[in-house]
Amino acid sequence: MVGLGWRRALVRLATMLVVIAVVSGCVAARAPVVLMASFDAQAASFINASGRAKVSGQAFVRRNNGKLLRAVGTDVFLIPRTAYADERIVALYGNRNQLRWGVRVPDADPLYEQYMRKTVASSGGSFSFDHVADGEYYVVAMIHLPSEVSFNQFPILERVNVQGGKSVRLVMRGY
Repeated sequence: MVGLGWRRALVRLATMLVVIAVVSGCVAARAPVVLMASFDAQAASFINASGRAKVSGQAFVRRNNGKLLRAVGTDVFLIPRTAYADERIVALYGNRNQLRWGVRVPDADPLYEQYMRKTVASSGGSFSFDHVADGEYYVVAMIHLPSEVSFNQFPILERVNVQGGKSVRLVMRGY
């Protein structure tokens, strides 16, 4: 009987080591992304134009247990769609609405952040940008991930096209 207990313990240990090896290989950081486009302030300048539209909505993510995590008191960004923004967004998100884990991109051009608008989501996860000019934009909302150890935020993304001064209402689900 003692030999059988040791075998079970060795099998469990071997299984744990295999799981650790597989998981650690999955979360390894990817090679840094090389971005080719440079920021063009003129291409992004429509963010500063006063328009008739409003871009508003609500941002949330549904956890596996069904609970909603809303963008409560976190930043929401309205980013003009330019070649530079397109390249950064594709590197960070791929073709999804959630950030890809382990992606390393160079720091953004400091001017890039000056050519976006920012607001803070309400207690229900709602946000609003007034006087938005016609154009294509990315909306990035930060979702707070509960943790007892640190403050973590998870960005989700939607693309929006404002045309003819018509307002756009988004429901950002993050999936």
